[in-house]
Amino acid sequence: MMAKSRKPAANKKPGDRQLTCFVVIGFGRKTDYASGRVLDLDKTYSQLIRPAFDQVGVNAFRAIDANLTGSIDSIMYRWIYEADIVVADLSTLNANVFYELGVRHAQKPNTTIIIAESVLMSKIPFDLSSFVIHQYHHGGDEISKDEQERFVAHLAAVHQGILDSWQRAREKDPDAKIEGDSPVFTFLEDMTGPLYQGKTALVPPRYVPPDEREEQEQEDGESLRSIIDMAEAAKKRNDFPEAIRLFQKAIDAELAAKPKPPGDQEKKPDIFLAQRLALVTYKNGETKDADGNVDKETAIAALEEAERILARYCAPRISTDPETLGLSGAINKRLFELTDDLEYLERAIAFYERGFYVKQDYYNGINVAYMHTQRANLLDDRFDAIVSYGHANLIRRKVAEICTEIMEDEAEFQRRGDQEWVLMTLAECYQGMGMTEDEERLGRRIKAVASEFGIGSYSRQKAKLAAAMEEFEAKVRPGELAGAPALPTKNEAHEARAGSTTARLVETGERAKALGGKPIQIDADLADKPIKSIEVKCKIEYE
Repeated sequence: MMAKSRKPAANKKPGDRQLTCFVVIGFGRKTDYASGRVLDLDKTYSQLIRPAFDQVGVNAFRAIDANLTGSIDSIMYRWIYEADIVVADLSTLNANVFYELGVRHAQKPNTTIIIAESVLMSKIPFDLSSFVIHQYHHGGDEISKDEQERFVAHLAAVHQGILDSWQRAREKDPDAKIEGDSPVFTFLEDMTGPLYQGKTALVPPRYVPPDEREEQEQEDGESLRSIIDMAEAAKKRNDFPEAIRLFQKAIDAELAAKPKPPGDQEKKPDIFLAQRLALVTYKNGETKDADGNVDKETAIAALEEAERILARYCAPRISTDPETLGLSGAINKRLFELTDDLEYLERAIAFYERGFYVKQDYYNGINVAYMHTQRANLLDDRFDAIVSYGHANLIRRKVAEICTEIMEDEAEFQRRGDQEWVLMTLAECYQGMGMTEDEERLGRRIKAVASEFGIGSYSRQKAKLAAAMEEFEAKVRPGELAGAPALPTKNEAHEARAGSTTARLVETGERAKALGGKPIQIDADLADKPIKSIEVKCKIEYE
């Protein structure tokens, strides 16, 4: 179990200062571009790293947790040098993290701990492969309780081992060298570390014990983390104007603390902040009036502004970031729904499809499948329409495989926070592929786990897909397809082939139309050959 109260570190005496741990890690959701996996690094920090150092009474924090005074880069470099311990998370192969780890290795011969997500271990660069890298398992959106307990205990023990080695070395020889973990000092044996004394005192963020942390009020002096937390809280309660203000404030604060890049280059905020600002801007346009209606012009203006934010900071047209691509797809999908402009539909498909092939995820996949189905109904050419419709089902088959694989480990699936969305996505795959029995079977399971919001979303999407499929089935008939011969009229059929099977079929079809039903139609024009005969078997049973 994770400790709820602070414990003194093993090597501390009364009156000693509290040890510090600077955590080199990204924040928010970050993508591993090699595999397409997206990890929530805030959860890595809050559920795995910080609790481990709470157990040994060490103040662990990130650059964004420090007060916004002076340059963020200056604060970062000073803590990389001055922190007693540095933990570097190599997950997602973040270039900034590797650079900062290199800075630490050049400055300190020891007290650097490297961690990484287990699935990504095979991608760790060769230069670091010979060093101890402590692995944890991140499920993507969630980290299981079992894994939290295991890794927190492991990381706390690693730190305790460092403290114990200090103690043993100093008891034997005050000047004894501690075992190194820096390749620079390991291979350059006579290397001496740099001597640096800051002109000003470097004060870490105030340490708050775990049992007081949830109730903690905002500290003196805002940090980037506190602004982001308030923005996320506003988003969660659907106060989108306030969320916009706070995310913009976070971006402004981050950019103000960054040095100006050379030439005419524009400062860029962390991509997570830009994505969040675009998301709440888009959502702000969807606010409904007292009658439950969304103002079309307001919604379009908000969507266009959200797209400008992404274009400015995230380069969606060349990006391979699944979050950016998913957002861009959603924005253009909504613009298409509001305008019926085919250009938005094509752009939505392009973004969703790229996101799906990069990430191989069910969200981008099911969305691009639906957009291809919609596209099939808007194309004039018969064969283009059929190709688009068929491509939608090819993607659905792949998405169904992804969902089924997620659900294979039932115990792990029960711990996921997206159970309902996985189930609803699989049900939509079955619906699109005409697997009615499988869809109905899954529908009962969805009702058992889905929220009211989820059920509403699923019902609306189910109705939209059913309408799109029905429209396609009505459109792709022999007499209505581009390039196909028109069906003969009843009189023409009788004159051409009085009493023939073809004539009787057409006549029956015309009668069915007159009665408001759907005629049985046969497209036998499959080859450049005269039709010799048509055989139809029909069995009708009456009560």
